[in-house]
Amino acid sequence: MRVVVCPACVPQDSLSLMLRFLSSSVVCSALAFAQVATTPAADQGPVLPGANSDEARAFVAKALDKTAAYARGNFTTLEGQDSAMFRNAGLPIGAQEVEISGGWDRSLVWAESDGRDYVTANGRMLAKVENEWRLRRGKLAGGIAAPFTLDPDYLIAAIKQLPKASSNVVHVEAGKLRGKAMVLLTIKLDDEVALEFSDCGAVPDVGGGLGGIMMIGGMGMGMEPPRPELETYVVFYIDSESGDLARMTVKTYSTEEMMGQIQIGGAGGGFGGGFGRDEEEEEEEEDQTGPVKWKRGLPRIKPAKDQSVMTFRADFKKLGLAEAPKLDERSKALLRVR
Repeated sequence: MRVVVCPACVPQDSLSLMLRFLSSSVVCSALAFAQVATTPAADQGPVLPGANSDEARAFVAKALDKTAAYARGNFTTLEGQDSAMFRNAGLPIGAQEVEISGGWDRSLVWAESDGRDYVTANGRMLAKVENEWRLRRGKLAGGIAAPFTLDPDYLIAAIKQLPKASSNVVHVEAGKLRGKAMVLLTIKLDDEVALEFSDCGAVPDVGGGLGGIMMIGGMGMGMEPPRPELETYVVFYIDSESGDLARMTVKTYSTEEMMGQIQIGGAGGGFGGGFGRDEEEEEEEEDQTGPVKWKRGLPRIKPAKDQSVMTFRADFKKLGLAEAPKLDERSKALLRVR
């Protein structure tokens, strides 16, 4: 609508009032338009640092330092093993998952696995047997072998001592975890660095390969087997609001040429699907054509016939607030803690 005002036909006071009204309307319309235009930007999620940048590396380092400074918290871990040997044979034991819940307070780590409680500190372990803490080495109540147990303080130390080039963040994406906005940052380890990280024992080894089998025959009894080729991805889920480390996922592909040649029998089948699904996650078919796609910080790569895969996930809660189980003076003395 076009408004035409004739100055000669309108009293001076009325003309001044009309101009002020039109001017106010234009300003209000401009402000309303600006507000509408900027609203979508607020819904775009956290500002992400660029991949392969110093900002991304510093983002991870700050979260790790913050977790170390808390010095205690609770964790739950889920370990999945997808053995090439069993997968090629089509055996249902190809995919194994172990879930553990626990916590840590500096050097003290406590955990529960399948209803069995245990604590570790300073290289010693106590298992609860018949409601009593007893000294053990690698065995839980009933003589069950103790599973791999996370030591968050040790894991952070192992990651922080990686060479700078290996701590480069190769992928960054926005995500959610338990309804909270997260920044997902991924580092990739390969060659000697991946082997060193595996050997330090901060995360589980890849199971199902030939690395721990004594070779007989062509190689000679007891000869050291060849080392596998490892490719490891470490994903850090960092709370975009607090900067806390909420989750860490480690996925390792272990390539052993002999795995592709071993046949145990049975039809081949794929295993390992369904690991670590959350309420926010939906399983998708892996796209085997075109460029590699990333999901939840990991490349969607189907393992080759000679590749075993280990996936390890650790969720962190109650950082700085967790309380260790009550230990009597005898138990503390055995563990050499106060």
